Amino acid sequence: MPVDSLVAADSPRLGGLSREHVEVLAQRDIEPILVHRGTRRVIDGMHRLQAAGLRGERMIPVRFLDGPVGEIFIRSVVANVAHGLPLTLKDRKAAAGRILISHPDLSDRAIARITGLSPKTVGVVRRASTEEVPQSKVRVGADGRSRPLDAARRREAARAFLAEHAGATLHEIAASAGVSISTACEIRQRVRRGEQNEQDPSPPRTRPARGARDRNRAASIGPPAGDQRAEGARAQRIETLAKDPSLRFTESGRALLRWLNERAPDLEAGRQLMSAVPLHCAVAVADLANSYAQEWQRFASALDQALGDAGEQ
Repeated sequence: MPVDSLVAADSPRLGGLSREHVEVLAQRDIEPILVHRGTRRVIDGMHRLQAAGLRGERMIPVRFLDGPVGEIFIRSVVANVAHGLPLTLKDRKAAAGRILISHPDLSDRAIARITGLSPKTVGVVRRASTEEVPQSKVRVGADGRSRPLDAARRREAARAFLAEHAGATLHEIAASAGVSISTACEIRQRVRRGEQNEQDPSPPRTRPARGARDRNRAASIGPPAGDQRAEGARAQRIETLAKDPSLRFTESGRALLRWLNERAPDLEAGRQLMSAVPLHCAVAVADLANSYAQEWQRFASALDQALGDAGEQ
């Protein structure tokens, strides 16, 4: 694109561009800069744009990015944190403050990933900007999921709805109070057991049903501290499943076992390849990994829901 057709970036660099860095880049081949297609605003590459001008070049290679105008600054911060001339700590804190104002629903952890700060530091910035930052009733985490800040009030609303609609389904309870299906299921079980305290959402210390014990046992195994223990736990679970006649002697069951067995090499390959991920690609790779993890979580939640519904029936 023509150099003079591009719009200067809303840069997160408080001190502006570095003349020395521009001169260094002017001595190299100019790599493509990142440009927002709709506005032609430079998202990443202002130093390269200046270097091209310093060399007297009228054209510069670009990569286009589509997306909402309101996310241009976030994209610019992510790109500048990942590679190029590093942002200073002051730059990143200021960027976190701006993002808190434009996206107050983002969690501290999500903003930390964007700015390269720690979640604790983002929390300090949030508390220092309470008058400027709009208040939101939800937080969108690094995994993209929304979580309410008023969880206790929502649980009370679900309990009140259930008191008036004893035969309501889990979906109706969840929709009435804005809670998850699993939370609605837990609240309904508490009501049926006659428990009154909703301030403590932890499960009661009573002997659970057999299906619940199985789920609790699986959860207690969890991801062990060491990789070898985690791999051993996974292998033991698969071995137990492989002995189940309903899986061993059906085609669909054997297909499920083969599919589960094929996942283990993927995990090992991922660990071996982790060191090969370039720093400027880490955010993109982490986002992909999180999206895959979310799909696994949906799969597990669906199974838990089916188990819970079967137990109640």
